[in-house]
Amino acid sequence: MRAKCTRFFCIALLAAFAAGGFFARLARGQETAPALEAAEAGPCSLQDAVPVTVAAIDRDFDVLLADGRRVALAGVEFPASTPANPSLREDIRVGLANWIEGRPAFLVAVAPVPDRWGRIPGRLYADDEGGGGDARLVGVAEALLDAGQARFRPDAAATVCAKLLASAESAARERALGLWADKDYFVIDANRREAFVDRKGMVLIEGVITGIGETSRSVFLNFGPRRGVDFAAVIVKRNLGSFERAGLVPARLIGRRARVRGLLETRFGPRMEIISPAAIEVADSPAR
Repeated sequence: MRAKCTRFFCIALLAAFAAGGFFARLARGQETAPALEAAEAGPCSLQDAVPVTVAAIDRDFDVLLADGRRVALAGVEFPASTPANPSLREDIRVGLANWIEGRPAFLVAVAPVPDRWGRIPGRLYADDEGGGGDARLVGVAEALLDAGQARFRPDAAATVCAKLLASAESAARERALGLWADKDYFVIDANRREAFVDRKGMVLIEGVITGIGETSRSVFLNFGPRRGVDFAAVIVKRNLGSFERAGLVPARLIGRRARVRGLLETRFGPRMEIISPAAIEVADSPAR
């Protein structure tokens, strides 16, 4: 049986850590943000963590453990390289490997079974202070997002920590750090349809929700009045309950500025199906 991480157990293991966290601090050019430090209790904490050793980071950013298991960092979308930065993806992979490869860490599995690729969706914590008495654990996902080395991915495994991860990404985006300095990763203005051309993979789109549409299967959050021309975010009705429980009632979003993330489709006009409440962020305050 693997021991869980208690406060005293973590402190004892931290004393044995080798130098770590250089990549995270270097990428940010400053000390680690206090908000990234691992909490000892709660759903996004070390409460159910087990000690592991990271053996390698493979080309797909899977975390290979010394015991043979494979971990996928929940809620993290690693970028592809771009024409302006052809080595972006590999630079990030090497930096992450230099930080945590061969070093002790702590793992919290966030799904009961591995995914279809045999990976354990999980949260990983590593030392960010180089060992010793003042060492502290930080969430690897939060550190990557805060440094602009990745984007938040609203997958089911990341739901419980979505606000924490989205907040870390927002900090880097506002400061144009890392990938956010590359024009291929700019947030797309929903009213600039030409910006949708040739966009592939996950994108972020922001604009004002001007109205609601509905079919027998789906609800449409329309970001403009022209159906099939203006962008729309699509919620399949079977998923609508989870959005409403999260306070995202479609009718109440009319007139609100929102940011949505997911895979862009353009065959029937620019649209994006969103399956998780974490895929939409309301970017303003409710109108009075």
